[in-house]
Amino acid sequence: LKLWLEVSISTFNTVLCAPEACSAMTKRASEESAAGAPGDSKSAKKACHPLATRRFAAVVTEVDESGNVTMRSTASYIRYLHEQQNCTAAFICGTSGEGVSMTSEERKVVTLGWIAARAQVGLSSDTFAIVVVVGSESIKTSREQAALCEQAGVDGISIMAPIFNKPKNAVEVVDFLAEVAAAAPQTPLLYYHIPDRTGCSVPAHSVVQEAWSSPSRLPTFVGLKFSSLDMMDYGFLCNMDTEQKLALLAGHEAIILSVINFHAQRDALGFVGVTASVLGHVLHRINDLAGLHNKEAVSQADMQTACKLHALVLTFMKRGSEFGWAQTIKHCLVLAGVLQSDRMLAPLKQLTDEQRSIIATEIFPMTKKGV
Repeated sequence: LKLWLEVSISTFNTVLCAPEACSAMTKRASEESAAGAPGDSKSAKKACHPLATRRFAAVVTEVDESGNVTMRSTASYIRYLHEQQNCTAAFICGTSGEGVSMTSEERKVVTLGWIAARAQVGLSSDTFAIVVVVGSESIKTSREQAALCEQAGVDGISIMAPIFNKPKNAVEVVDFLAEVAAAAPQTPLLYYHIPDRTGCSVPAHSVVQEAWSSPSRLPTFVGLKFSSLDMMDYGFLCNMDTEQKLALLAGHEAIILSVINFHAQRDALGFVGVTASVLGHVLHRINDLAGLHNKEAVSQADMQTACKLHALVLTFMKRGSEFGWAQTIKHCLVLAGVLQSDRMLAPLKQLTDEQRSIIATEIFPMTKKGV
């Protein structure tokens, strides 16, 4: 936590973002890539991947009073994310979604439930993408989950490194990714880089280099969710990706202002945030103020406001971590009338009434700021 608050927010270069250029969704990505730029202009830039500009909420999973996952509030959750939090995608069954605590059947319920709820509220892949984390210590189980996701029509799958039999190098990471991704040959793959949780210390840029060294080995690889505070590693990713092939998604709110600097020469910046469920509107405004849509219009005052809003996000994260991020987000969503329960899957602890009171009076009000 202390390290997060030490992230520099003094000055940043401005960047250009053109989300309109990437409105086509997932299954058109390979066609666009194969088609390339029209004409013989060597200076024409390759279109970024459709997932590259998405503003993902790393969503929580509602658990009912009996301790079972439930999809009863998912439609209202999606509507809330899209209409009030400026989110254009959901990252489900991830860390905040308690995916590693679920059974295979529960993951199936959640995956199919989100796809059905998106259709129920009248949204599509173009307007609200869904990416599902399918990683497991069992390759067979991971492959089954990946195959289910492709059959369901998700917009991407994400896989983290094994957390027990940890890969020792980039070759072993890519071998694992390739084995699982082969079960979903038509679905884009995002590597879920979260070394603090997996304990896998292989740098993300080394994994990308290995994946690119033999494209046929991992043909569905399109990018990664970067949930690390290692800005040197992130910088290497940006520098090596001269053709902007990667959907490079910042996966930690603490680094959002820092990564904007690295995206000065890129056409897109997307992110995946656990706080986006309740502070998505703030993250969206930070991006706008920092020049992601109109860099010529950015002023010193804009950057100062962006830094103040980022400090708000960091404060929310610090306070929320006292009770658990997922617990805090769930209760905030209950208070917002989106979810009906803040219950957690074991082994995560349930909130006490005293903790709920603190969240309601001291933390939840932060979600109303920066509007």
